[in-house]
Amino acid sequence: MSPTLLQAAAASFVLLSVGHTIKGREWTADPRFKTIKGTNPWTCGTLGWYQGSGFLLLTGLLHWQWSRDPTLLQDPVNKAMAGIVNLLLWASSVWYAKYGIKDTSIVLGISAALQAFGVGKACL
Repeated sequence: MSPTLLQAAAASFVLLSVGHTIKGREWTADPRFKTIKGTNPWTCGTLGWYQGSGFLLLTGLLHWQWSRDPTLLQDPVNKAMAGIVNLLLWASSVWYAKYGIKDTSIVLGISAALQAFGVGKACL
């Protein structure tokens, strides 16, 4: 069983984390967003955005761990985590597409396919 696809998935999550952080900085710099500074939506939106970046980084580390030992994906809990991650990626891709943010939708869709293929190969 080759760990290469899982390593690629891990790298994609690290890149997603960096891209997510950059997008967050752009989003929070929007003058409309700055008008709500100090409110609950501003606080939750900002914190939630950067928590998302941390989640993507953590997910990259998880995939790296799986690439080091793909047999971990035989465990039902690890399979469930991989499935949840894949569902989140696809759902996010569709959501962004629905609201016209096509570049992000495409990147997430590619990452979802890569992750599904890598995990699927490891689970066989």
